[in-house]
Amino acid sequence: MLSIPIEHAAPSLRGKPPEELPHGLITLPEFVRQLVAKQKATFGPGVYTVQAEERALSEHTLQYFFDQLGHEVLYRQTPEGPEVLAVGDEERLAYTRDMPIEAQHRLKHWLP
Repeated sequence: MLSIPIEHAAPSLRGKPPEELPHGLITLPEFVRQLVAKQKATFGPGVYTVQAEERALSEHTLQYFFDQLGHEVLYRQTPEGPEVLAVGDEERLAYTRDMPIEAQHRLKHWLP
């Protein structure tokens, strides 16, 4: 995948505790949609499968919002974008505390 520097929403989020950062289904920024469309056009459908596109949309969106904040993000990947379940160690541990290990393995982690 191309490594293209992107703008960040992080400056407006800096200094906020994890519980005040974005949670739930995160709307894909138009900038991210355009970036992924360019990547898809460059690599073509043989390389840029539906799964690859979904993964790229989620990862670039998380990078846009969380890259410079220093918190791990627990999320589910969806066709509409990432669904943020927990931000930071405390939330992540609380979210998964009583969850069966099989269910935990279906979740994704994003690190800055």
